Amino acid sequence: MKVLGFIIHSNILIALAALALTLATQVQLGLEPRAHAYLAVIFLATLFDYNLHRYLTLYNKPKAAKNEKLKWASDHRTLFLALFISSFIGLVIALFFVKTRILFLLLPLALLSFLYSYPGKQKHRFRLLRITGMKTILIALVWSSATVLIPIFSEKQSFDFTQIVLLFAECFTFIFAIAIPFDIRDVETDRISSLKTIPIHFGEINALKISNIVLLLSLSFAAFHYLNSNLAFILPGYLLSIIITFIFINNKSLKNTTFYHHGILDGCILLHGMMIFMSDYFKF
Repeated sequence: MKVLGFIIHSNILIALAALALTLATQVQLGLEPRAHAYLAVIFLATLFDYNLHRYLTLYNKPKAAKNEKLKWASDHRTLFLALFISSFIGLVIALFFVKTRILFLLLPLALLSFLYSYPGKQKHRFRLLRITGMKTILIALVWSSATVLIPIFSEKQSFDFTQIVLLFAECFTFIFAIAIPFDIRDVETDRISSLKTIPIHFGEINALKISNIVLLLSLSFAAFHYLNSNLAFILPGYLLSIIITFIFINNKSLKNTTFYHHGILDGCILLHGMMIFMSDYFKF
């Protein structure tokens, strides 16, 4: 249980989830899965970014250490800082092994991630986040851009534009749906910060309905994409992942458990990527 807690609280789980989605993109593009420097960049950048947010929150709001998701970092400061620093050093090294155009894509994504994560005073908050639903949109946009576009930009071959749009839409809607339960959890803190999230604007019940609709929309994009290509072998794994995610998002008995958000829901992202990735081994 301690090992599981470490993987979740250290943000290794969410970094593995980003890595899995990126590996899935290789399969969704019809490529043979293979190791690439950008995989290390995705993993380390996610690990660094999420821990940077945690570090900035602890630095600017020491009282926030009482919060469950920050308590581990506060109680294990030496280990947390070692992981935080090592992920940054590893990221810098990995960036030397990717193409220059990947760096140009990462720069705006890094800026958006920092502006989103910066826990400054209310008047210094990123104003774009005060647009209704923009918090969730930015999360989905950054995740989709990183895990879908980076593999595409890294390949020498060109891809069909429709295929790229559908693939981006599949990832965007899936992450969007997963992010809404986190917004429901953060309603009070977001309201204090003057953020107009989907649960605040539409109510928690309607927000959950929106999450379900968007999740089914992701499946619809996937069905259209894969049934009209030679990638139909991906669809069973995609469908099973959506069903499992749908169940967890709507399971009321699990919502108050310790690891519901950062364990189960983040794990759904990891499962989604792995189900698609493993589909490559079952194709005929």
